[in-house]
Amino acid sequence: MKKTIALTGGSTGGHIFPLLSIYNHLNEEGKYNLIWIGNEMSLEEEIAEKNNIPFYGISAGKIRRYFDLRNFYEPLKNLTGIFQGIYYIFKHNIKIVFSKGGYVSLPLCIAAKLLGKKVYIHESDTVGGVANKIIGFFANKVFYTFPNKKIDGKKHIVVGQILNPELIENIHNINITENIKLNVLVIGGSQGSKNIFMNLLKALPDLGDIKFHIILGNKNLQFENDFKAYSNVHTYRFLSQKQMGEKMKITDIALTRGGSTTLWELYYFGIHSIIIPLSNSAGNHQKENAKFFNKNFGSDILDENNNLSLEIFKLLNKYKHLRKAGLNLEGFYDALKKIEKEIS
Repeated sequence: MKKTIALTGGSTGGHIFPLLSIYNHLNEEGKYNLIWIGNEMSLEEEIAEKNNIPFYGISAGKIRRYFDLRNFYEPLKNLTGIFQGIYYIFKHNIKIVFSKGGYVSLPLCIAAKLLGKKVYIHESDTVGGVANKIIGFFANKVFYTFPNKKIDGKKHIVVGQILNPELIENIHNINITENIKLNVLVIGGSQGSKNIFMNLLKALPDLGDIKFHIILGNKNLQFENDFKAYSNVHTYRFLSQKQMGEKMKITDIALTRGGSTTLWELYYFGIHSIIIPLSNSAGNHQKENAKFFNKNFGSDILDENNNLSLEIFKLLNKYKHLRKAGLNLEGFYDALKKIEKEIS
């Protein structure tokens, strides 16, 4: 009889897309029944439905790191969520809960612990989220992308970043052709990209000899016509993972936020990162991620509040003749394989 695994986590792409990768990897094996439990009317529900993953809604209250009156009543939603979680565990005979974090993951993980089910979590960032820190106390195992002082090889294990195999599905040849012009990919992330686009527009008139590929996302379509005024700029409302992989293969440099998943994807594709961390990211995790990549891989870091358009111009002008050396795809699947081995 197949084990049922419930995936949980959501609110941002950094939580959601790694869960989709876990689903695709485990589903290929055919050993498990997989369901997704998260917020209703959310990005995770949308992604689950698009991929035909059974999805169930749960009540959850956000726990904020700062003073807010909502901290006095929103966590009460978790009580309802715990009872919903208990119901789902019995109804679907859930044996394992795998969480990627986000406040929506907390009720189901608590319910699983109360019923003696196994709980596993993965922390993508250098600074853990509130939900993962709480769940980490009682989880059976905690998987990490980045090395840290807790690692013991037993409960706390470094596995690396969970990446989507679809990124390299169409990469049949790791050899690259050197670009005539510098190719720059601009990725704003699932939140906070408006400031990057505004400042890039200021710098563009003096960057005509560089080719840009800009992923706008549905929240930034107001910039589409502004960018179309430049013949060296190509904009995309959305790229599938396969399309993103194809685009990354021809990219030399990326302007990006400091989300862990994106930074590791760029690393494996041999792309030099210019990181503009979101200044108000939870626990400053984007700044800490950026520091890790700066120290270990030479990535550049820009402050979005410090003359960003000028700094973008200066760095891109400095790297005008830089071209990527190749792809670094060895180890791309490591996290998925290690996690499956630990939970099976």
